[in-house]
Amino acid sequence: MLNEVYSGLSRGSIAGLGARCRFRNWADFESAIMATSISFLNIKGGTGKTSLLVNVASCRAYVEKRVLVVDFDAQSNSSIWLMRLDRWNALYRNPANFVLSVFKENGSSIRSCIQKDVVRDTEDDIALKGLDLVPSSFSLMDLEHEVPNPWEKPFYAHFFDELRDIEDQYDYIFFDSPPNFFHGTQCSVFCSDHIVVPANPDALSVVGFHLLIDKLESFKKQSHRWRKERSAPAPEVLGISLNAVKPGSNIDVPIGRFTAQIERFVAQKKVPQKARVFPEQIRHSISVGRAVLQGLPMVLMSEREASMQVAEDYVHTTHRILKLTSDTMPRIPVSDRSLSLN
Repeated sequence: MLNEVYSGLSRGSIAGLGARCRFRNWADFESAIMATSISFLNIKGGTGKTSLLVNVASCRAYVEKRVLVVDFDAQSNSSIWLMRLDRWNALYRNPANFVLSVFKENGSSIRSCIQKDVVRDTEDDIALKGLDLVPSSFSLMDLEHEVPNPWEKPFYAHFFDELRDIEDQYDYIFFDSPPNFFHGTQCSVFCSDHIVVPANPDALSVVGFHLLIDKLESFKKQSHRWRKERSAPAPEVLGISLNAVKPGSNIDVPIGRFTAQIERFVAQKKVPQKARVFPEQIRHSISVGRAVLQGLPMVLMSEREASMQVAEDYVHTTHRILKLTSDTMPRIPVSDRSLSLN
């Protein structure tokens, strides 16, 4: 695993990392490699955010990467998809199992909330090894107004400190963020290296992207002190991933508008030069809904043609994200990824 990580780092990156962490030797550097953390975020709802996160995370776990999904959305869609509703309901009886408890005085540690190898078949056997989950529940809405903050630091700084305890156990940490910019989203953004913006190819998503960048800029200023104290990097926007694209539809106009916005934000230094509208797109398909009911990511769905096509979309999009984060991913024939879970 480390060889792949090193191959994606420039000498300057390694030197800068070493200077910041004061490595004494190569072994110290190896032990200090932390997870790549990515938030999937859009302040507009209904953009395919959860499906993108679940399937990108699954693509990484499928090639034996250690992956943690942290669900910060009170709708709990990622949690319910990965656990299936029956297992999520059973877990719901104990509030200490969910991410909200991490923010309560004398609450849970993040380690105790982790559901290991969360993707299971109907016999409760592991269907996808290496994909762990910190689940959400509807009660996470209480974080905004009803949960007192007992620490002399914001919730996002507290969660960052908690995450340090387990970060080195994973190659990737993916955050599902709610369609707003309140406490949950602030936690995910503060803890992330990168941000992926799922969007639909429509006019409302174009407007939402502009608002999101403004919110990110404001939060960077608001959190600067806490970020500096922790040597936490400001996250960079990798780009826009288009979802629910109907075959044969002409989406040149929204793509052009998104591209123009990105170019303007690059000029204003609000996003990096590599940010772009991903050329890979996720097609509209009812097979995604079927996957949710089965509690399976698309890479584990049966070999129906529609399922395989959408699975390929997610694999290609995962490759794009890895390219933008300077990581690599072995190519996997889609036909090799199906598992029989009946």
